Amino acid sequence: MVTKDQSDSSSGEGSPVRNEQNQPDNQQPGFFGMLVKSVFEPGANAAVVMAMNLCFFFLLLTLFGLAVLTQWNKHVLMLLGVTALFWGSMMWFVLELTKVQNRPDNMPPSSLDLDVDSASLASNDIDTRTSAEGQIEEEKRKDR
Repeated sequence: MVTKDQSDSSSGEGSPVRNEQNQPDNQQPGFFGMLVKSVFEPGANAAVVMAMNLCFFFLLLTLFGLAVLTQWNKHVLMLLGVTALFWGSMMWFVLELTKVQNRPDNMPPSSLDLDVDSASLASNDIDTRTSAEGQIEEEKRKDR
């Protein structure tokens, strides 16, 4: 069977042969890729929140089934209530965490002053040390 690339190359036209295995993947990572990537990032990304919600949903579903099977045992109902409250508190925490992370005053400064020479840093360090020592000596005099 002749493919399109073979038919083009047999016609004398020099069409480039595409090797799709050598092309880099520009696709976004899947769910598990995002979950592993979140270990190295601060905060909670969408995959972590989705995994948490799925786990709590299936836990609540299991406890509800267990409550039905045990004829609404009070201990299972208490576990069901505690799980629901814990899920709600975790969602509140994630919401507050994203609010804090998205605040403008929590962002790094736009321009970092990295052109400071080491001599000025050393002189500033000495000045702060001497001023701190002077304050300590003044406090000792006041105590006498």
